[in-house]
Amino acid sequence: MIETSQLQTLVAVTRAKSFSKAAEVLGVTQSAISQSIKNLESKLEIKIFKRSGKTVVLTTEGEKLYALGTQFLQTMEDTLEEIQGDKNTMQGKVRIGTLTGIGKTWLAKEVVWHAKENPDLQLSVRMGHQEDLLADFENNKLDILIMPEDDLPVHGEREFFMEEKTTLVIPAQMKDMFFNKKLTLEMLETIPVILFEQNDHLFMKWCRTKFKAVPKKLNVRFSVNSHGHMLQAVSEGLGVAVVPGHVLNRSYFKDKVLTLGEEFVVSNGKLFIAYHKESENLVRIKNTLDRLLSHRDTFKI
Repeated sequence: MIETSQLQTLVAVTRAKSFSKAAEVLGVTQSAISQSIKNLESKLEIKIFKRSGKTVVLTTEGEKLYALGTQFLQTMEDTLEEIQGDKNTMQGKVRIGTLTGIGKTWLAKEVVWHAKENPDLQLSVRMGHQEDLLADFENNKLDILIMPEDDLPVHGEREFFMEEKTTLVIPAQMKDMFFNKKLTLEMLETIPVILFEQNDHLFMKWCRTKFKAVPKKLNVRFSVNSHGHMLQAVSEGLGVAVVPGHVLNRSYFKDKVLTLGEEFVVSNGKLFIAYHKESENLVRIKNTLDRLLSHRDTFKI
């Protein structure tokens, strides 16, 4: 394998037409120049230079190698300049990943504004399942990850984002039923409910937090793995549901359903932003992190 230093030596000798002058340009000894060229010729089994009076000139094979060397070194220099420029400017790629619910209700919209304000930035938002997102982050296919505390990657830096909360939503048609008596777990067992799926972990966690227990039975009227459609079903009077507060706040059905106030809002855990330690010195990553953190107040319960 040809070494970059050998190509640099070849180019310097060719341009200086002298081993001694090339040594001065590169700040090394003439013997080091001679040894480098000798090793390259031995490796390729060709003659690179020949004497022409007091100067050295390229052989036919040497001319081909010189063309390769100048192109390679120029490309390397341009690439390094681009990388350094990307490091200190709002240029280059920023790849963000999060769970689908967070991505749809808050992150994607926030990133749209960030992209508009930074036209030279290439932004992408990946929404998916925890396992896939973690694998992509660990393999450096994602620069920033927003995840619940329990699902954060083992490696990487992290910063608290916010506490996610859930709330019970009820149909307007059931207003009298809920506002005229205190809601109990036994009462919840008889009311029609709408679940995200048959084992709705948000619903069960809400019950454990609120009542220190889960219902022994449920009157499941409807289940759909979409919080938006759950809210639609609640607005149509099909039953009650537990949904993330940030989904409710941005839903078309926000004013078409009712909540029971702060007493029935419970924590669903903390969300964190994770990023790679080496990304801290990249302006595009740092500024994107700062923007997300400064706008987290728009991500309400």
